[in-house]
Amino acid sequence: MKKLLIILSFLITSLFANDMIKNSTDIVTNGKAVMLIFSTKTCPYCDLFKKDLVENKQLHQLAKQMNIYEIKRDEYKEYTLWGKPTNLKTLEMTFAVKVTPNIIIFDKTGRKIFQSPGYADPSMMITYLKFVKGLDEGKYKITDWKKYLQDAGIIK
Repeated sequence: MKKLLIILSFLITSLFANDMIKNSTDIVTNGKAVMLIFSTKTCPYCDLFKKDLVENKQLHQLAKQMNIYEIKRDEYKEYTLWGKPTNLKTLEMTFAVKVTPNIIIFDKTGRKIFQSPGYADPSMMITYLKFVKGLDEGKYKITDWKKYLQDAGIIK
């Protein structure tokens, strides 16, 4: 019974995460910040991050205000990034993706704000997404990034 509940919980979480993640190869901002999640089928931390997006209430609220795209490294596809044609290998080289998950956040103008190679704890992701939200709302300038992270205790 316990195994069944765990499997059902995983399936429900996966369904909600898939609702948040756009099933499109056309990566656009449409006036929103963008999150790219580079993943593989065999990446347990990719699954954990997608679970965090659903189950962590604060992270979920911030993430659902973004356009989120999963780039599956084990499925070669052609993409468009900000209207320009590209492909999986070019995206991997452009963003130096070597591990999964690899999470890249852009502001609403398509400017890369940060990249997290490997799993990032929800509390860290919340801090990052709050900055991007504040940046998009005009509360912060990009030059405030380092001070913001210092004030949040992420860096010294």
